[in-house]
Amino acid sequence: MDWKRLYRQRRVEAEEALLQLRSGSRIFLGSGCGAPRHLQRVLASLDDRLHDIEVLQVLSVAQEEFLRLCRSDSLRPTQVFVAASQREEVSLGQTDYTPLKLSDVPELLASGRWAIDAAIIQVSPPDQHGYFSLGVAVDVVTEAVRQARVVIAQVNQFMPRTLGRSFVHLNQITHLVEYDEPLITYHGTEAGELQARVAAHAARLVPDGATIHCGLGVLPQTVLRLLGDKKNLGVHTNALTEAYLDLAEAGVITGAAKTIYPDRMVASLCLGGERLINFVADNPQVELLPVTITNDPAVIGRNHRMTCLHEALEIDLTGQVCGGAIGGRVFAGLGAMHDFSRGAAHSPGGADIVMLTSTRPNGSSRIMASLSPGAEVDMARSEVRTVVTEYGAAHLHGLSLRERALALIDLAHPNHRDGLLTAARQQKLITDSQILTPLFTGIYPAEFERTVKLKDGSEVFIRPVKPTDERLVQQFFYGMSDREVYYRFLHGLKSFPKKDMQMMVNIDYHRQMALLAITGDFESPRVVGVGRYVLGEGEMPEVDFAVSSDFQGKGLGRAIMNALVDIAKQRGLPGVSAVIMSDNLASLHIFYNLGYAVTGTVDRGVTEIQVHFDRPVTEPTVELKYEGKEPRQP
Repeated sequence: MDWKRLYRQRRVEAEEALLQLRSGSRIFLGSGCGAPRHLQRVLASLDDRLHDIEVLQVLSVAQEEFLRLCRSDSLRPTQVFVAASQREEVSLGQTDYTPLKLSDVPELLASGRWAIDAAIIQVSPPDQHGYFSLGVAVDVVTEAVRQARVVIAQVNQFMPRTLGRSFVHLNQITHLVEYDEPLITYHGTEAGELQARVAAHAARLVPDGATIHCGLGVLPQTVLRLLGDKKNLGVHTNALTEAYLDLAEAGVITGAAKTIYPDRMVASLCLGGERLINFVADNPQVELLPVTITNDPAVIGRNHRMTCLHEALEIDLTGQVCGGAIGGRVFAGLGAMHDFSRGAAHSPGGADIVMLTSTRPNGSSRIMASLSPGAEVDMARSEVRTVVTEYGAAHLHGLSLRERALALIDLAHPNHRDGLLTAARQQKLITDSQILTPLFTGIYPAEFERTVKLKDGSEVFIRPVKPTDERLVQQFFYGMSDREVYYRFLHGLKSFPKKDMQMMVNIDYHRQMALLAITGDFESPRVVGVGRYVLGEGEMPEVDFAVSSDFQGKGLGRAIMNALVDIAKQRGLPGVSAVIMSDNLASLHIFYNLGYAVTGTVDRGVTEIQVHFDRPVTEPTVELKYEGKEPRQP
């Protein structure tokens, strides 16, 4: 039969189509911005003729509209993912919530455990072959259409034709209801200053060439607005939002580095407004696929450098993450977090990043000794990789419980660090002898981070030390030769005890400053240089530095000293001092060429110098006093 003739036969009014439903049945309703609003309204008006209908929907972004229409118990909504607009209804018991990973839903439909009587969906007008596009919502709709006894489709010219596996043929649709109306729009919440600081730390962890997935929380969506300096990003996500568009239109998102579905942005549904609808319409750059593909960890993991960003409600000191519900109150649900976290874990060069502000709006800590009573553990401690707050980032994967506790305390708000330290000791996560950064003054100064290019063209990241760097610094010192140790400490050392390392990495960043020069990525760093200053009784702090043997002669020592000098000047210090072996000519040369006048004394093979910031020079100016002799130029 000619499909156009069949189309005319199956075209009916909404009420006629919906009265084909049976009381007591379960029906599936299209997702997100693809929900058929006209059919929803008519369905709600039939509550005197249809009874005890369970309405299954994966994601609603206009649930309050539907609930206003449901004035009786005839229609009972059930959600898999809880959007912000639904939290109150779920908490009041007006909407059921089913905790599931999105990737589980198609199997439940296909197996019959979630037997559905009807699928009520929205589609674009048909093409010349009788195919309709599911437009902005493919997710699990294709499976629902396949399993339903009755498929009722609202044909809406406002629904865009999208590409990918988004097509349904007329033969799969039982009733067609023509009704044109604007789609539901979705706009996320704007980030505040604190949330923007968290997002800024996370954005720095996204490498060029990464394939990204950002959850629907405020923090991951804000990260998208901070990636404008990246190159050749790709997208593989479950929900495409308008926050991705600026990057796509600026040429940041190209997909050129993707290893599967190259050159295309992959998603299962779109959440946004007219701008997003216009962008995805007939756009070969966008491929909409069912969640059986987008949310399959095996597929996700095939993307190299798969970088996933999620938002959490709270985390305990061992790394357990709560992202969906606390004490019976559902804030989001599992959604895609678990699927994408597992996928990123198997991706070559992949990263999974959990973000949260260190405190709630009421000032209480989101980093806790133990999760709140009734908190849902959405990510086990063994699954968590990287955690970010406004105080920085910590990579937990591979850390002991002691190291995890210290890393997370360092990310907590200073007002709560002392209490968390006490709790960690009580739980025996750390010993009573553990040193912690001084309260209130030990705020990690991210503004002192810098990347420097060395003489051989390689780059090294220089940043202030963190309490979690204890083992890295210890390994650095054990890697030094006896001669390098002698130059650094002015006497021979055979060991670098934990207590000494703790003193070096737990500093106040004011009277003490220590910098690390690091190579490698965030997850597997190597310290190749250390520099620090300590302010004692005098006005000038004493500085020292050391560089790994394989990085000597490349300008790294000078770069570390330049960074220390910049910090000391910013702190208002008049200069720096140093005690150096007189035959350590390389170090002396660096101090002499910092751009400031140098004075000092030489006594028994040791040179004590002072670098004066108030005496800038264009050529080295050094005045040394030798023991028992008149000052002279070296």
